[in-house]
Amino acid sequence: MTKLLSANFMRLKKDKVFWIGLVFMFAAGIFFPVMRYMDMKHTGTINPIDNAFLGCVLFIGIIMAVFCSLFIGTEYSDGTIRNKVIVGQNRNAIYLANFVTCAVVSLIMCIVFFVPYLCIGIPLLGFFNMATKIVMLFVLTAFLLAIAFSSIYTLISMLNHSKAITAVICILFAFLLLFMGGQLNKMLSEPEMNMGLVVTENGQEYEEIPNPHYLNEGERKTVQFIYDFIPGGQVIQCISLEAANLPLLPLYSFIIILSTTGIGLIGFKKKDLK
Repeated sequence: MTKLLSANFMRLKKDKVFWIGLVFMFAAGIFFPVMRYMDMKHTGTINPIDNAFLGCVLFIGIIMAVFCSLFIGTEYSDGTIRNKVIVGQNRNAIYLANFVTCAVVSLIMCIVFFVPYLCIGIPLLGFFNMATKIVMLFVLTAFLLAIAFSSIYTLISMLNHSKAITAVICILFAFLLLFMGGQLNKMLSEPEMNMGLVVTENGQEYEEIPNPHYLNEGERKTVQFIYDFIPGGQVIQCISLEAANLPLLPLYSFIIILSTTGIGLIGFKKKDLK
């Protein structure tokens, strides 16, 4: 597996998607704090460094969807994976080497965002308002979330030999997860009461009326669990810095990593590489 990893990391030096992703994340890490500082100067409002610190999670799912599908898809299109099996490489080692490579790339992408963000953001916007423990928990959540995305896309890419189809599936799935996270957030944000116009003896008046879209206790627990568990829901919570069950989010990502990797290993073992 060491040789497989070495070969994968050597490929990264010439991988255009990898370098484009790095440049984009680095630029985003500079852009976010600078724009917040300019907005603060223009409007006079306070923009703490906390607000966009986890902006990388908004992009990491899409960037890794493109990277994983093309990086692994190229191995199928060039016949590299089949040749690795022919020369005696273990299928589990091949799968895990690709997963580890994608996971490391996802962490690098996040770090490349965090470093310029902090180096520029702290002098311009000051230090975090959040407690250090909360900041570290969010960072841990972001890192494991990035690896979870990589694990999902590795599963899809390793079980599909068509690079084009894999890229489409991964990218669509990334946007689907974000859409689901937004919808679940909307459901949980529904107020229990709404102001409505009602007819009384004194005429029409505005009164609080029950919101039919408000979730009852059982529904709220179910939706909250799904919102916490799926990567799209975690993205929304990281961006908004509002996580009701923050300590559980890294655990859920770890479960996704283990389950998708296990399914991927079993599926790749049975896959016909002819």
